[in-house]
Amino acid sequence: MRNKTVLLILMLSLTLAAGAKRYIPLVKSVPTGAGGGGSAKAPLRTSVYSPMAFYEDNILYVQFPASTVSSVIITNDSTDLAVINKNFEIESTGIQIDIASLLLYNSYNLYVNAFGNWWVGYFDYELSSDEQSIQKAFFSLSEDADKERNYGVYSVAGNASSGWNFGVSGILSGQQGGTGIYGSSSYDEGFNTGGKYAGLFHGDLKATDAVYASVYNTLADSRLNQEMELVDESSLDNMMQINVYRYNLKQFNVDGGDESDPQSYYNDDSGILQNDHFGLTGQEIKEIYPNLVTENQEGYYSINYVEMIPLLIQSIQELKKELEETNKEMEALKTTTRVSGRTTPDKAVLLQNTPNPFRERSIIKCVIPQSVADASLYLYDYNGHQIQSRSISDRGDVQIIVESNGLIPGIYLYSLVTDGEIIDTKRMILAE
Repeated sequence: MRNKTVLLILMLSLTLAAGAKRYIPLVKSVPTGAGGGGSAKAPLRTSVYSPMAFYEDNILYVQFPASTVSSVIITNDSTDLAVINKNFEIESTGIQIDIASLLLYNSYNLYVNAFGNWWVGYFDYELSSDEQSIQKAFFSLSEDADKERNYGVYSVAGNASSGWNFGVSGILSGQQGGTGIYGSSSYDEGFNTGGKYAGLFHGDLKATDAVYASVYNTLADSRLNQEMELVDESSLDNMMQINVYRYNLKQFNVDGGDESDPQSYYNDDSGILQNDHFGLTGQEIKEIYPNLVTENQEGYYSINYVEMIPLLIQSIQELKKELEETNKEMEALKTTTRVSGRTTPDKAVLLQNTPNPFRERSIIKCVIPQSVADASLYLYDYNGHQIQSRSISDRGDVQIIVESNGLIPGIYLYSLVTDGEIIDTKRMILAE
């Protein structure tokens, strides 16, 4: 059974102080038969008569005071794999057992009868190899460190009841604050969390597949901010320059430690490569909102979509304000006087084009009083360059048709000028 237990972490802490040796904690137990067993009664090395066990590479070492051990037994699922009796191979102060024949990643029991008491330990055996041995996996002691992996804690779980396999389990007990699991990308010993949390990560957190949660909370307390001020630039104009894309992710390979067998970045079984996705591009957003784009250590862009939400809210507010202004203009038209059967206001009025945005054709409406001698409509691109000009000879209610021919998708401005005076300027949007 390929299970990693809490004992692995205990063994790791002991290994840190003793090089590549993997110590096996032994606890004193009540004998219940020829193989010992029973419940643990004492911790590791409670007296000078306590044995000590560890394995290094493929050799298991059991050490004990002189002439105190009568037998050593290694079992797996109640099956005796090795039985060493005192009269057979046990030396005066210790024994060495070749365990290379044991199965890789299996858990084993170790029983030692020392000074009339049984001592029990448990260990997970990992077979050493040329490329990666136990000590190399944890401490990267190879001469060619680029080919090795270095793990603070390495844990594998599986083959238990469905849904009850945990590679690493951290539990925060008691009433005091803290975290069940703490991870940091810098060398630090943690800090006061100020509350109780299942996990705390100090640094960037990376995932190659979906992250599931019922609620995502972002700190937004003004007491945590400084130099706060209202955004006074137009968000609507910036948002209209952003393109929305439909796309599929492409698989690529990352360094998995074996050049002959590269590792895929995305999990092929997750479906993330087959699904359509919708989003923006970091290259475009960087030109408009550079603070919302981050370049990671591999040189790829990511977008802070959360902080785009306030900008979208401001854009909605700007649209509402423009709509209110248009409604006021429409109300003003209702109060104008009628001359020769036509409705004419006291001064010229420019209305918003409809539809807006448009793809092929849009209509610009305006009202020109009879008293106006000269009226013209000017069309500009968003940089202020004049594209078209139209002279308006009609008076009263006037409609001007704008065709998309010759224009590229984007934001345009149009202005109404009467007798040399700019009456109003509005935006219109030509969609793709």
